[in-house]
Amino acid sequence: MKKKNPQFRETPHSNSKEIGLAKRIAVPAFWTALVLVGLWSLMNFSTQGAKLEPYSEFKKTSAPVEKIADKAPEPKLERFAQASPPDLSDMADPNPELKQSDDRLSRETMEHIQKGMQLVEQGKYNSADLEFEKATKLSPKASEVYALWGTALRVQEKYKGANRQFAKALELAPNDAEIIFNWGVSRFREQATDEAIKLFHKTVKLSPSYHMGWYYLGKAYGQKEKYAEEEKYLTKVTQLQPEFGWGHFDLGLALSLQKKFDQAAPHFERAIEIDKKQFEKPFVVQFLTALGRYNPSAPKEEAKKETKKEEKKKPEPVKEAKVEEKKPEGSDHKMDEGSKAKKATTHVTGKMLINGKVPGPSALVFLETKTKMKVPNQKTLRVKIDQSDLQFVPKHTVIPVGSVVEFFNQDTEVHNIYSKSMNNQFNLGAMSAGAGKAISLHQAGPIVLRCNLHKDMVGTIFVVPNGYYTQPDEQGNFNFKDVKSAGYIMQAWAPHLAPGDVEANLKSADLNGDDKTINFEIKTASNPAEIHDMVDPTDYNAIVDDIAVQLEQAIKDWEGGKKYVSRKRVLMAITKHYDGGGLKGALAKSFSEKRSKGLEDKLDDIRKIISGIGSEAKTATGESLRQKAAFAVAQLRNNVIELEARLNPDPRELK
Repeated sequence: MKKKNPQFRETPHSNSKEIGLAKRIAVPAFWTALVLVGLWSLMNFSTQGAKLEPYSEFKKTSAPVEKIADKAPEPKLERFAQASPPDLSDMADPNPELKQSDDRLSRETMEHIQKGMQLVEQGKYNSADLEFEKATKLSPKASEVYALWGTALRVQEKYKGANRQFAKALELAPNDAEIIFNWGVSRFREQATDEAIKLFHKTVKLSPSYHMGWYYLGKAYGQKEKYAEEEKYLTKVTQLQPEFGWGHFDLGLALSLQKKFDQAAPHFERAIEIDKKQFEKPFVVQFLTALGRYNPSAPKEEAKKETKKEEKKKPEPVKEAKVEEKKPEGSDHKMDEGSKAKKATTHVTGKMLINGKVPGPSALVFLETKTKMKVPNQKTLRVKIDQSDLQFVPKHTVIPVGSVVEFFNQDTEVHNIYSKSMNNQFNLGAMSAGAGKAISLHQAGPIVLRCNLHKDMVGTIFVVPNGYYTQPDEQGNFNFKDVKSAGYIMQAWAPHLAPGDVEANLKSADLNGDDKTINFEIKTASNPAEIHDMVDPTDYNAIVDDIAVQLEQAIKDWEGGKKYVSRKRVLMAITKHYDGGGLKGALAKSFSEKRSKGLEDKLDDIRKIISGIGSEAKTATGESLRQKAAFAVAQLRNNVIELEARLNPDPRELK
């Protein structure tokens, strides 16, 4: 009897709860519904939208462990192999020509599957395995049961067990494309890339209309850094499912990594059009701005037209036999225009107006290199900010990245200076009369200064990325002399401009020695007396959780002989989570750099042992490494408790 076609359900990213394998099974409707409830419970995950802040520093996003130290081509685009998962609505039923097993599952079998799924969701994995084992004993020839068990094991990252169950399922149903696909995803997660590629090739051969099969095939080649192959298969995805945003987004990345910048741009635009919140990431905005293509108010139809134009120009990617060796596309990209300089330096002038009026003495205009590299002779400052008459003096300060700010309490009252601004959270603690404290600021962007004890005390610091900054005069005019000829992003800021106002007025400035005039005529609904703060939403406990997960997996990899991957995982825990997540900086600013560095050193000790460095490496065991990791994580958690108490103090306790 011919069965109904199953529906594939899988997501391409693994930083959220894995999605269960759900095949439609011909059983009474009531019990089918029960199983589906269990399967759908595995599909609950959160999709975090990109918060576009143009004056934030580039942040590295999660990339495959093997690529942590790799250099990406300019513009600096990061791989999103671990980014937020696509929405389930992107995964329409491809209606593959599949046949399910003729085995009918008993009611008791389905009850065990239901319990197993619920236990997986609760994190009770051992109990879940027992339920799946009971299900296989009741229905030993049902491929669905083994496949579901394999999926549950994949959720736990127990890949050896998952492989056994998927192999058994495929033995019972050799041409079940859904089982092959989900096994491929498991191998992809395991980073057994060659095996994953074989399985995805088999998937698309059995079900050529299934876009997720092609998507994962492309991603697997990307995992091997074969970007031309990745481009070919992701192009196929965009043809099968033009509304699948991740297809366009990842195709844009694959093209960019081959320096095909002009071809990449329309795919980023199309992804943003499909889901602005998901795909309008800061690095994409800066990439499109560099090409002169970013216009937040542009009609959606323009992006569609551009994508269609590019698709018409391209040959059919699936039919490509090889990639021609030629000069990489994008070498004439606007970001490189500064290298064709007529003169080594450029003089830039302009005028800044907000709602047709001069912006005031606290306004700022600055240039940020498109390459994110430092400028010649980039300097840092050491500045002083007093607390006098319950005010910050000066009220507005501008400093380059890496500068030191000294706070001195000139009042007779106690002050407690703090900031919750994006990437620059700190609390200096209670400062009595005559006391002073200093902090280093290494993250670009605006900082709003406040005092827990005196709510009317408000000041700002703007940390600029380099030395190219200036403030407009009383008529709003500004100028930059002797700027190195190169490509820049130009930004204008004032305390009362909302982040969206700043974002909407980014300028691309490609300087080649010819004098240039760039004006800012900014419109805003904000009141001139307002001060807009970008509050940092960082969850420091979540950062420690991520560090703990990376350390445990690193130790497992080390025990399994995967020395290189293990070393990179610990490096990820340090650089991506502890430092890149902002915890290191928050501890340094709120307490001391010595304390922050000491915690980092404890994590680095684990990396050294895993790398075979030092005397401890000779006698290290999995258990000894776990003890070190547990101690380091416990210390981090204690410091987070102390940090959060510092960042959210009770004013009554400070008096």
